Amino acid sequence: MTQQEMEKNAGGMSYRTLPRIEKTLITQYLDSNDNESTIFEKNKKYYLASADKTIARLELAKIRVQNSDMPSDECQLVLDKINQGLHLIEGLKYQIKHETHNEKLQKATHYKIWHAIKLIPSAAEGYAIISSLERNIFNNKKHESKNKLKKDEIHLKDLKNIFSYLLNLDESSDFAVAEKYHFKAYEKMEIMQKMLNDL
Repeated sequence: MTQQEMEKNAGGMSYRTLPRIEKTLITQYLDSNDNESTIFEKNKKYYLASADKTIARLELAKIRVQNSDMPSDECQLVLDKINQGLHLIEGLKYQIKHETHNEKLQKATHYKIWHAIKLIPSAAEGYAIISSLERNIFNNKKHESKNKLKKDEIHLKDLKNIFSYLLNLDESSDFAVAEKYHFKAYEKMEIMQKMLNDL
């Protein structure tokens, strides 16, 4: 996944989560001028809009997971992660609303937490898709090779582990690695679906 793709996935903020980049040292050239109050208001408006977009995306994922055919115990685990994400982003939104200074606003946005939350919806939906694929593969009467079924079972388990990992990211996570796993997992799922369609 390219840098541009990663930034797009993170809503334009992933550069703040990558290692060895401390952007606060150079944003002073953009923020410290006579229009600081105007920049602050625009920043605040942007972050609030981004928070609302993230909340809407989490709520969409929640509906999709609730309407999937996942086993109830797995479904509840995924829904708990979505609800945790909603709680965190609502907290961030509250902090943003009540900040009065640009520097404090930048600190309040907690980019790494935000990036982790932004990966929850597609990770939750990915987990739900794997559950459906699992059911389709093992209920398909055309499957004749036990060896093939065993390989599929291993792939599906690996994919569930990846999505579980993505659902449990925190501030200490390596987001560059997480984005690579995210991309590869969906790529592998698409291949498995094509193979299923060819049976």
